[in-house]
Amino acid sequence: MNYRLIFKLIGNILQIEALLMLFPLFVSFIYGDGDHLAFLWSILILALTGTLLFILKPKDKIFRTKDAFATAGLSWLFLSLFGALPFYFSGYFNNFIDCVFESVSGFTTTGSTILPNVEALPNGILFWRSFSQWIGGIGILVFLLAVIPSMHASSVNLLRAETSGPSPDKIVPKIRETAKIMCLIYLAMTGLLIILLYIVGLPFYDSLINAFSTAGTGGFSNMNASIAAYNNLAAEIVITIFMFLFGISFSLYFILLRRKFRKMIKDEELKLYFCFN
Repeated sequence: MNYRLIFKLIGNILQIEALLMLFPLFVSFIYGDGDHLAFLWSILILALTGTLLFILKPKDKIFRTKDAFATAGLSWLFLSLFGALPFYFSGYFNNFIDCVFESVSGFTTTGSTILPNVEALPNGILFWRSFSQWIGGIGILVFLLAVIPSMHASSVNLLRAETSGPSPDKIVPKIRETAKIMCLIYLAMTGLLIILLYIVGLPFYDSLINAFSTAGTGGFSNMNASIAAYNNLAAEIVITIFMFLFGISFSLYFILLRRKFRKMIKDEELKLYFCFN
């Protein structure tokens, strides 16, 4: 197993997580709830750890299937542990275990929570909480393939470890382009959802929070009663529709864009998805 290459990739992922944490940091500065220090410390630790791992020099760049699955598993573990830091430094959680639970729930898009009153949390922390579900929805490894040069032709194994549906190497010839397309579809759908929620009456911040959670199909919200707190039927309908759409494999959306309707209709996973929903 190529351990140095695995941890080099994990280092790159932690660097990306540090960059993504700039968004909740910006939110914390806007609202001035005093949670900015939690993100500053977390970003510093992430950047330092990520850089130390990234400078590792592997003997070769051959990325085998077992390396891909090891990277996938370890990446989610590292993401969740470091993603729990803002919760811990904020002081709103009882202990680090609770912070890790909330972080794991976010990145894995599970949606469980230990918080009895989410409305007591500052806006930056709530943003990161839902944003982690949005990140988990697309899969950080797919995002990684989209933003860095391909490590080797076998990097398709990394995408296979993160996606379901049709074989990803058959979408487009270059695996990095496949990852980019999947990310762009995810971004476009999220952007459309944010706009629609804002149009039907949700405040912009609330639209962001609920759109992130819907895209990740996890359900985190900034309200204790979730979407029911707004008493907005139009918003509930919009979220229900998009929750269903985000549950479909993004490989199938690309097939749809290429007008291969017959291939999409014949997909067994899609048939079962429609049957049970």
